[in-house]
Amino acid sequence: MKKMVTLFLVSLAVLSVKGHAATGAPLTGNEVLKKIDDQQLTKDKTSVAVMKLIDSSGTTTERTLKMYTKGSNYHLIKFLAPANIKGTGFLSRSTDNMWVYLPALGRVRRIVGQTSHGSFMGSDFNYKDLSSEGIAKDFTATVDSFKNGEYKLSLRPKSADSPYSKLKIWVKDDTFVPLRIAFYDPEGKLLKILLNTEIKKIGDKWFPMTMTMTNVQENHKTEITVKELKIDTGLKNSLFTERTLKEE
Repeated sequence: MKKMVTLFLVSLAVLSVKGHAATGAPLTGNEVLKKIDDQQLTKDKTSVAVMKLIDSSGTTTERTLKMYTKGSNYHLIKFLAPANIKGTGFLSRSTDNMWVYLPALGRVRRIVGQTSHGSFMGSDFNYKDLSSEGIAKDFTATVDSFKNGEYKLSLRPKSADSPYSKLKIWVKDDTFVPLRIAFYDPEGKLLKILLNTEIKKIGDKWFPMTMTMTNVQENHKTEITVKELKIDTGLKNSLFTERTLKEE
């Protein structure tokens, strides 16, 4: 009899939990943002990718780049091809400490102020997009809906210096990799949409192998396809310096 009562109580507890989950989102918006950041965070990442710039007429320009990341705030990007931009690089050690190197000028230039809102090498990503130290650091979120394991979030920037007035994010609770992000300009109009596809598991982390950013206002698209990705290889802080930025 005691065993039957115990089983009955356990069943009630399970039903109660399921009922609670069915009536509202299990996590708050800010908790989801933290999950997204935790999912993306590794000791370090090294990747080789192909970037395609596609204009309104369908003309495509292709580039090859190598990207290094350590923790959440160290980022280094080096262009490997084509020849006319080979050696061009971008370095970030925080959203307030960014530099770009253009071989044609032969010097490193610091990115400050509104320049950080500008296009990165003609792409639909800006410098702030590339230097983010985590979405939870830059935004606060509320849950618009939670259905079939997918959150829809509304985000507001914490800083008045943000290039965006708001974001919308769609993310599944099994990987916490955003599947879609909508970016709105300072006037509140839809500016661009990021789609993350070909989600792949490496170790205990999930990564999108293709990222497509479409600027809906300019009818321009940037597609980044990761060809190689390694994590936790022991990158040194000394890699993320202005001297390294200028090296071939």
